[in-house]
Amino acid sequence: MKNITIREAFDWLHLDDNHSSGLTNVEWEHLLQFLDEKYKGENIVEIGIHRLRFINLVGIIQLKTVRIEILPKLDVNLESNSFNRRSLLNMLRVTKQLPVQLNNRTTSEFEKVDLSHLLAYLFVTEMYKTLRRGLYRSYEQKTHNLKHLKGRLLVSQHVKKNVYQSVNAYCEFDELSTNVPLNQVLKAALKIIKPFVKQGSLQTQMWMIFEMLDEVDDLYGVEQSFLNSIEINRQNQHYEGISQLAIAIIQSTIMSSGVSKQIAFSYLFKMNDLYEAYVGECLKILLAPTFYKVDLQHQQKKLLVNVFSGRENISLKPDFVVSRMEQNEQIPMVILDTKWKSIFANSRLNYNQGDIYQMYAYITAYKTAQRCIILYPALNEQGLLPKWLVPDTVPEKYIEMKMIRLDDVDRTLEDLEEVLVLYIEGII
Repeated sequence: MKNITIREAFDWLHLDDNHSSGLTNVEWEHLLQFLDEKYKGENIVEIGIHRLRFINLVGIIQLKTVRIEILPKLDVNLESNSFNRRSLLNMLRVTKQLPVQLNNRTTSEFEKVDLSHLLAYLFVTEMYKTLRRGLYRSYEQKTHNLKHLKGRLLVSQHVKKNVYQSVNAYCEFDELSTNVPLNQVLKAALKIIKPFVKQGSLQTQMWMIFEMLDEVDDLYGVEQSFLNSIEINRQNQHYEGISQLAIAIIQSTIMSSGVSKQIAFSYLFKMNDLYEAYVGECLKILLAPTFYKVDLQHQQKKLLVNVFSGRENISLKPDFVVSRMEQNEQIPMVILDTKWKSIFANSRLNYNQGDIYQMYAYITAYKTAQRCIILYPALNEQGLLPKWLVPDTVPEKYIEMKMIRLDDVDRTLEDLEEVLVLYIEGII
């Protein structure tokens, strides 16, 4: 099995089997087919001559013969990918994008191996822990020709089946069984992840799980409607996290198998959405003990209003608005917007002037706000970031650019605290 690790928006995959980041013709075709099926019309790849790279997409794509791991591009100078992988795991942990618990110890253990091993570890350990609490059983309706009456006698079928066997009774009855859809889904996901379980103790747990599920039927050709029918109730509530992960694993095979069956599974995240969600969670943590509130995707202001219809207005939607609470009224103070891009390119500032116009619209529309800040991910390159004064404003209004570290939540909180400390009381 060939393993390829690349950084989104930086490293290229090549149509060249001899290249260290190269694919065969078959692998290349099936990768393109998968991307077309799952991300049709979305700008998630840049395609060149016999090469492509991913834009704003991170995670794992597992083909039958090659594993492609896509990491965020935060440090391109280090030989090891540990820093980039650690940053991704940190964001996934804080935003709870993985339905099972991912702690600091797990993050440090798996920052040196690819994400498929982490996924296998999480799934097997959480599933083993869940099933040890009790294998879920539910009543299943059965029909059998028995030597004794059980449940309800099906008269018409009884007559057909037992016209010459008067001692039998064709019955319909409910029986407590482990062979229920929820367990079938868990078993199906475990079979998908099985090839990536390499650690000895983890393999032992996996085979013990297969023994627990011995009476559970195998699933073939799972439909989305079947997954949608899985219900979590009071009796199986402890299954919730592991069932979500199992469904995600199976869904990836449904959406990416195509005719070729060359994609084993995929587990992918859009980086701009993940980055925004991560900053939002960190802001909530930082502002929780204060008298300030953060609103996500705030939509209460209009840039322009149609004077004729009152409709087709042009709305403003900043990522975050931090407001001071005064007598149950929100007074917007700071506007924050996230941009998942490098602010430096070859030690030179690399920002889009359109982003500044957007910030100007925000700071103008929010009359009480004094600061509008664009948050970029901290990269290995450093330099002086610009700060603009908005002319003719009282009190003075500023548009700024800041960078925040993503490899550890405590470092992110430190950076956000430094960004906000001049404007927000009580965060120190």
